Amino acid sequence: MAVDRYFFIVIFVASVLIGGFLIARPETAEASIPPYLWLLGCMLIFEMIAFLRGRGAPGTMVGMSTRVIGFAIGMAIILAIVFFSGSPARLF
Repeated sequence: MAVDRYFFIVIFVASVLIGGFLIARPETAEASIPPYLWLLGCMLIFEMIAFLRGRGAPGTMVGMSTRVIGFAIGMAIILAIVFFSGSPARLF
């Protein structure tokens, strides 16, 4: 599989975990580090692993458009999980 597919899988799993955590503990949405930064942190960890594994060779890094689309999809998943669960967590 291409690195982009692995990236989208990681974003999906991280978004579901973050959404589930916000349902279980809605007060964490008001923490000093907002949930969208948790998602960016997951993206950063993935990027570092991909860079170190491939040593920065072409084709081993995720493109900027993929990063933006992945972040938008991830935030949409988190918002949908929190909204449809009826959780009182405020994300923004």
